[in-house]
Amino acid sequence: MACAVCIPKRSAPHHSGPALDLIGKIMKRLLQMALCAGLLATGCNTMNVAGHPSGLPLCYRDTRYGLRFFLPPTWRGYSASVQQLEDERYSPAADKQVVVGHTPMIVLRHPQWQTNAPYQDIPILVFTRAQWDALHHGELWPSLFAGGMMDELCHNQEFVFAMSSRYNAVDEVRGWKEVAEVVGQNRTANKMPHLYPE
Repeated sequence: MACAVCIPKRSAPHHSGPALDLIGKIMKRLLQMALCAGLLATGCNTMNVAGHPSGLPLCYRDTRYGLRFFLPPTWRGYSASVQQLEDERYSPAADKQVVVGHTPMIVLRHPQWQTNAPYQDIPILVFTRAQWDALHHGELWPSLFAGGMMDELCHNQEFVFAMSSRYNAVDEVRGWKEVAEVVGQNRTANKMPHLYPE
């Protein structure tokens, strides 16, 4: 039984005709519009409404930040960790870079990664919108990624997810080409304009 409260069944008079057909069409249309509005409202509050990229069946989800990132089957058994990077800003008074905050970095690691034979990690930085604005105005930079550029993967209402253009700078690390393809597929699946056109 689908309902918690049961109402006794009464026989209803049989109605038909154009008026009833019109009411049925109107009700159907209102239901369709309500469903569309609900889907749009839900999608706007989650991570970007990303399509599921073909060939990437695994999905990393981080509910703290609202991030979804898809991975290939070869990554089954991957691990995820969150590190805190120091954010630096130049201080004219001290005439040097000073730490002004921290940026979380989610690191997705391939299951074949070993200390003596590393596999390319996927490091995704999580910026607040204020941090992202400061970064684009030259007021902030995560210390680990001196040089290079920050490339936006996607964003939601609170956070911007980005990767350094130098994340795969070492060609000798196994899997760097595969990771570049996976990152590209995720970027394509998140069909949204960047906050700052690159």
